[in-house]
Amino acid sequence: MRIREKAHTREGDAIAAARRRLPMVEVDGATPLIGERGAVTRLDKFEGRRMLIAYYFMWYPGQPAPKQCEGCTWVTSQVRELSYILSRDVTYATFCQGPYEESARYRNFMGWEMPWYSAQGSLDVLLIGRRVGMMHIVCYTRI
Repeated sequence: MRIREKAHTREGDAIAAARRRLPMVEVDGATPLIGERGAVTRLDKFEGRRMLIAYYFMWYPGQPAPKQCEGCTWVTSQVRELSYILSRDVTYATFCQGPYEESARYRNFMGWEMPWYSAQGSLDVLLIGRRVGMMHIVCYTRI
């Protein structure tokens, strides 16, 4: 078992190294998101920082709270204190793949305080090369 586990670890390391060698993909900074105060751009969400980490929350429109993604709910529940990330010139936000009004009610119900936006109308641009409808953590940099 130990030999198989070591091989599995080495293969995971090789995959991660290959992922790091992938080229960066340019994403239009004017790509819109919907937030508490209406439409904003992705570039606005950097809040002047060098990097933006976006967690793409899966969403099932029209479904009640217990029917929303358990995995996304669990991961998002772990994000409580952002001061460490912010102090390193990084902004964190959740980009929900569903409509803002509906998903923001869920966010409020769960007591989450992180920045929350709907990326529903911009997913094809923001998730270029990734499958829409799945959870993703995407890191954007300003150049």
